[in-house]
Amino acid sequence: MSYFSYFPNVYVGEGITDDESVKYRLVKNIFRKVKARSDLNQYATLFESYSVQDGDTPTSLAYKLFDDQYLDWVIILINDIIDVYSEWPKNIADLEIYTREVYEDPDAVHHWETNEILYNNIVLIKEGIEVNENWRSIMPDGTVKTAEESIYPVSNYEHEYYLNEKKRQIVIPLAPMVDMMVEEIEELVAYEPHAELDDFNNKKTPISLASRFLNNIGSVSYQSPVSTARISEITFNNGVSASSTAGVATSTSTTTSTSTSTTSTSTSSTTSSSSSSSSSSSSSSSSSSGSSGSSGSSSGGSGYGY
Repeated sequence: MSYFSYFPNVYVGEGITDDESVKYRLVKNIFRKVKARSDLNQYATLFESYSVQDGDTPTSLAYKLFDDQYLDWVIILINDIIDVYSEWPKNIADLEIYTREVYEDPDAVHHWETNEILYNNIVLIKEGIEVNENWRSIMPDGTVKTAEESIYPVSNYEHEYYLNEKKRQIVIPLAPMVDMMVEEIEELVAYEPHAELDDFNNKKTPISLASRFLNNIGSVSYQSPVSTARISEITFNNGVSASSTAGVATSTSTTTSTSTSTTSTSTSSTTSSSSSSSSSSSSSSSSSSGSSGSSGSSSGGSGYGY
């Protein structure tokens, strides 16, 4: 199964005018998110190191290592890669093109680094420490090294090449960890039980009728299963709508919405249960609340209930 096939569905309000009926479209809620737990690095036996070669992609590696190209998300997630286009290593040809696009002169000095300085056959100053152009190495006896002895220039291309080589060093989860991640992801991105879920666990936040009068076409407002009077109080008392939190694993976020704007606040917590390499959870959730609605764009024609 592909990554987004695990994600739950949400009905999106497409926007309404005074003479239109309310319209919804069922889509994947791509605003759900999971990430690898920060303490997984202590389970060294569940991973192996890998150096990405030119031509390797997350998809090709998943097929080569797991015999399933659709498990590319496992490699991306476990290495905390958000943007595969900028965080995955480039091949040499693409790196040269990228460097020419970013810098007017790829061969110009990007920064300066220290040469290795020995004193009585002991390393006094290590090589490769980034310093400014005016740095000079001073020996214990008070003598000062020349600029050529103290520092050397690093060009823009050399700097980008170094950063690109660092990106090549990734970790690959072994089969037991992959199995745990596949088992957990659907549960982690799922909504918590809530009145806005239908029989198929599709989420639908009704478009607020008040948006017609506030010139806020397409916005979505959360409506809790309470009395009409209470809903009116929630909607118009300082413009704050009710919301609730979805705490699935170690990280949660809450969303409060108003009839005209949206404010999001993220909070983090850690689980109190102990874990081991054989029974530990492989990933934690960091997603929008499964039980609260948020307002869509006030200027566009779409409204979102996440």
